[in-house]
Amino acid sequence: MRERPERKAELVRPAFVVLAVVAGLGCVLLGVTSVFGPVAPAAPGADRPATIGAGTLPAALLIPALDLTVDHVVDLGHLGGRREQPGTAGGVGWFADGPAPGAPGVAVLSGHSGFGWANGAFAHLGRLKPGAAVIVRDEYGHESRFTVRKTEQFPADEPDSTLVAPDGAGPELRLITSDGTHDTAGMNGVRLAVYATPA
Repeated sequence: MRERPERKAELVRPAFVVLAVVAGLGCVLLGVTSVFGPVAPAAPGADRPATIGAGTLPAALLIPALDLTVDHVVDLGHLGGRREQPGTAGGVGWFADGPAPGAPGVAVLSGHSGFGWANGAFAHLGRLKPGAAVIVRDEYGHESRFTVRKTEQFPADEPDSTLVAPDGAGPELRLITSDGTHDTAGMNGVRLAVYATPA
């Protein structure tokens, strides 16, 4: 006696369901294995890659004409709606929410002209002349070189947005004096911005 087609379909359908369940369990088990399997340790500095696009993440700053070497550049973000500033007289910081030096746009390094009664890292920034070299070095020793185009003065209360506005096409490096509460910009009434482009 031959079975009806409907009966065959009823018998085959549960078999497919069982196979699907088994396959699903296999995938889940494989997924769990991969999650709990050994993970290769992150390479040193993996949380802060050496480059962003064509730029170099700054770890050190050298300005030979000022005999200035800063061996540690900090990342500056925002705190309470205000731009962070370097925490020491000799500190220099990079606006980390902007381009890295050498990448398209305006990369900004900020330092104090004065800090309390001490000179800051950028105390003599106004002495830089067009053609002076500025060197940014990453943590691996790779260098990006820039040439100063001009230096401009701004009122002591001028916002950062004015000092860091683009001034041409292509990558730019801008060195500015900070507007932090410890700065002595108010004593001489100016903030400084140095405009540099890749050498």
